[in-house]
Amino acid sequence: MYYKLRIMNYPTKKLLVLLSIVLFSVACSGNNPSPTQNTKPVYDYSHKLKIGEEILFVEIVSDEKKMQTGLSNLPNMNDNNGMLFDFGNKKVTPNFWMKDMLFDIDLIWIYKNKIVEITPDVTAPAKDEGLNIKNLKLPTYSPANAATRVLEVNAGWSKTNNIKVGDKIELVN
Repeated sequence: MYYKLRIMNYPTKKLLVLLSIVLFSVACSGNNPSPTQNTKPVYDYSHKLKIGEEILFVEIVSDEKKMQTGLSNLPNMNDNNGMLFDFGNKKVTPNFWMKDMLFDIDLIWIYKNKIVEITPDVTAPAKDEGLNIKNLKLPTYSPANAATRVLEVNAGWSKTNNIKVGDKIELVN
């Protein structure tokens, strides 16, 4: 083989090397999903949030795209985890819905660092009875008053941990 390569002319060798590189690249990239293909979102529960005497490990989201996705398509969440939606210093009355949610949650509405309202046991959309969730009109949930943050936790977490309106929250990282 070495002898055959040695007697090949330069353009033929160059073409052979280029063809090898292209074939190798195609072979290596064929099975890797692109970021837009049904890959599961990655969650970062690295922030410690103290509510009363309880500690939660939360992901903090503040960009609009992540806020729209939230916990959608996540099959479940550990009891000591949550997602904190941070609207900065803006007083907002956000609307939340349960699109593509697979488990029930409590919504804890926060103004500055104080709980102002709790919407318990918000139910995930029905997945049975042959219903196509994308075609359903899903209800929306919002607080009676403005909020600066919203915390999503597993349904029943607020009641189990005696979390109530007026409790303070604190990031303790």
